[in-house]
Amino acid sequence: MDWRIARRFKIRLESHAGEALASEAEACFVDRKVSLNRQLLDLTWPSLVENLLQTMLGVVDLMMVGRLGPDAIAGVGLATQVMNVLLVTFMGLSVGNTALVARFVGAQRKDQAQRVAKQSLVLGGTVSIVVATFGFLFSKEVISLMGGSPQVSEQGGSFLRIISTFSLVMALGLIASGTLRGSGDTRTPMLVTGFINFVNIGLDYVLIFGKFGFPALGVRGSAIATTSARAIGAAMLFYVLFKRGSVLKLSWFGSWRPQRDMLGKLLKIGGPAALEQLTFSLGMTAFSIMVVSLGTAELAAQQIAFNAASISIMPAFAFGVAATTLVGQNLGARSPRRAEESALQALRSGLVWMSTMGLLIILFRRQLVGLYSQDPDVLRLGAMCLTFIGLAQPLQALAIILGSALRGAGDTRGAMMVTVAGVWGLRLPVGWLLGLGLGLGLFGVWLGWAADFICRATFMTLRYRSGKWKEIKV
Repeated sequence: MDWRIARRFKIRLESHAGEALASEAEACFVDRKVSLNRQLLDLTWPSLVENLLQTMLGVVDLMMVGRLGPDAIAGVGLATQVMNVLLVTFMGLSVGNTALVARFVGAQRKDQAQRVAKQSLVLGGTVSIVVATFGFLFSKEVISLMGGSPQVSEQGGSFLRIISTFSLVMALGLIASGTLRGSGDTRTPMLVTGFINFVNIGLDYVLIFGKFGFPALGVRGSAIATTSARAIGAAMLFYVLFKRGSVLKLSWFGSWRPQRDMLGKLLKIGGPAALEQLTFSLGMTAFSIMVVSLGTAELAAQQIAFNAASISIMPAFAFGVAATTLVGQNLGARSPRRAEESALQALRSGLVWMSTMGLLIILFRRQLVGLYSQDPDVLRLGAMCLTFIGLAQPLQALAIILGSALRGAGDTRGAMMVTVAGVWGLRLPVGWLLGLGLGLGLFGVWLGWAADFICRATFMTLRYRSGKWKEIKV
């Protein structure tokens, strides 16, 4: 770097504001030496692969449990819905950790980044104790309340009891991954997730079906396998964080006792994010319940459409992770312009990917549905749902990536309000009114789905363009 140029920016800037401006100028010079596209690519592709691998954990479990019969499938399916609620809650809490770690790493205040990471682990551990207690006592009753028969409740309850009782490993793993992402390391979580997939597959085979001298544990074996794989993954992430951290290395000593100021910051940012994820997950459940009343073909078509298009949305989440990290780090380095450029570049790249995926979905919508079912009604309705999904891909990119950029800046409350308004203010009431009230069926319900993403894309864009997120203090 040409220090003489940076020095000129500092001349005669003796006030506090002047020093801050000079520091920002220096940070911009440093940042310019690193290609923004390269930074995005380095952060995005591991996140994309990790999302695919995380999806595979649930897919493999259900495929193997499927050989045990319909009661086992239904039980694990209902238990997985509950587990997903836990998962998104812990992920929401992890958002505050990632945003603050990124901010402090960008500001070169690694001592504060350490405090954030440790207090996040304390918070996640505390929440998981509450979850474990409730899950151990009431897992079977929860599955029964969701409509499970006695046989299904027995199977699903045994699965959920093990998963929830040991939810600590889920919480610690997600928070450790979030800490690494906040420091700029998305590759390690990807590699760890890939490894635990292999562990999960092996343990599933041994414990579900009783191979190599082990007892056949059925559904309980699947839960033990998943929990064990997550525990191994959490241990590996802890090893990297505490022993081999390249950007941020944690110490085993200090900052473990609850600290009100830091926990307050984490809850201020992570609380709205957790609430957003929770309300979104509940909204998705309510959306599916609404479609149940339309008939079996409608429900099957919707589930097939969501499943077939699940991979298409992953690039948006991957670019969103990159936006969260880069926005947080650049704001911490007092470079708001670079933070804005990072978010816009992530959005541009995400729009290209998502628009391309949307075009492919529309062109091959009937073939995609045909991979799951040849029923004429399901094919017709599923193709219609995929048309909605294909057309909405750019809107989803705007909502997800700009929402992630806002969260990286610490504006989780704004992102939460937009998501809640979209899902509960438009998707559900508009879908119910048009689909059930006016008799438009699945087409009307999905008009509500489209209204949700139009709302979220519009208001996330307006929130981002206001620029207020650049001024948020953490």
